Amino acid sequence: MINVRECRGYHRHPDFSSKIDDLKSKLGHVPMTNSFSVIRAAIDKANYLRELELAGVDLIPTVWLKRGESITLEEIIGKTGWHDFVVKPTVSSKNWNAYRVVVNGNEIQIVKADINMSFRDIKTNNVFTDLMELCDVCVQQFMPEIFSRGELSFVFIDNEFSHAIRKTVAPNNWLAHEFFGGNNEYYQATANEISWAEHIFTKLDQKYGDFLYARIDAIPDNRRLLLLECELMVPRLFLNEGHALERYVQAMKKRLI
Repeated sequence: MINVRECRGYHRHPDFSSKIDDLKSKLGHVPMTNSFSVIRAAIDKANYLRELELAGVDLIPTVWLKRGESITLEEIIGKTGWHDFVVKPTVSSKNWNAYRVVVNGNEIQIVKADINMSFRDIKTNNVFTDLMELCDVCVQQFMPEIFSRGELSFVFIDNEFSHAIRKTVAPNNWLAHEFFGGNNEYYQATANEISWAEHIFTKLDQKYGDFLYARIDAIPDNRRLLLLECELMVPRLFLNEGHALERYVQAMKKRLI
């Protein structure tokens, strides 16, 4: 059995999908988790997130942009009315090339996802233009609730809900990620929250099939959970925090029988 887990730099390799297809042809009938269909779908956020949105799942408000599309930040602000949003590639990992854009009076400021955060006037560089020339991009409204309520991760193992984790933001930062100084802690999810995550997982399962693992990330607003993304390939599963290592091992052993 092949378990694809540590392709952490896949977003830097445009030929990653073709390499996966080549691997599939060489494996023959060797079982794989997660499946090739899951991997293909999970590589690009624009693929599965747009399908979930069309299926009625509430996403964090998002605008999808194609590589080379002629649009400016001013036009995005005028179109959406947002004065605080995040720009990132649709194919990325660990917030690679992610930026937060804030409108401050008549000035547009940008800060890159980094450990040391500092705003710079985007008009002094061509960050957005360069990013649009590099890749497809998604623009998501910034959710200030991440400071007060954090980001919630719902982990599924062997097609069933396993545990939830709350990720918090470090002081003077805006990313709920341990790499950027944030903390992870076990979260006692409510029945309604678990039901919300299971509803999304069911749609993924119907579309892509069997899952050894999956992670569904959300940010709570004042009324509901909004889907941020689904981590279906090489995700951090928080097995220690969720006391789920044995569950994960047994799920793999089950697939070897």
